[in-house]
Amino acid sequence: MNNREHSSGEALPPVLVYWRTKTAESFDECARAEVASFVAGISATMPEWRAAIRGDAAAAVGLVVGRRIPQHIGLRVDLSMTVLLARAFFDPAAALVLSHTIARMPIEQRERARLSASWSMHRIWLGSRRAGPRVKRAPQRRKGDAS
Repeated sequence: MNNREHSSGEALPPVLVYWRTKTAESFDECARAEVASFVAGISATMPEWRAAIRGDAAAAVGLVVGRRIPQHIGLRVDLSMTVLLARAFFDPAAALVLSHTIARMPIEQRERARLSASWSMHRIWLGSRRAGPRVKRAPQRRKGDAS
């Protein structure tokens, strides 16, 4: 069985393996839209999955955090990591969890390090964008200074 098939032998959508094959910087607007569209099409009955699918980054993080790292990557792992990936594009916490989770996955060591580092850098970039531009503040006047 290859990366694009699951146990029934059906071909899986390529978007399911993006989290473990593409670096953060390789996602352009089209690829992000493909991930978002795929995630929006997932049907779920469990409230945490439904919240994550609707865009709740904390819920997406909750799908992954605290879970045992699998011996091999299957459909369930691909689904939860793809939902997390959709949030990691815009949420620093989701990007951090994606980075740390990838670093522990059963993926070839070099690839794992490369992918994890890219999402770690993406998290830093997201955080710097949220903080906004740094504005140099004028020094405050002390009491008794001449005006």
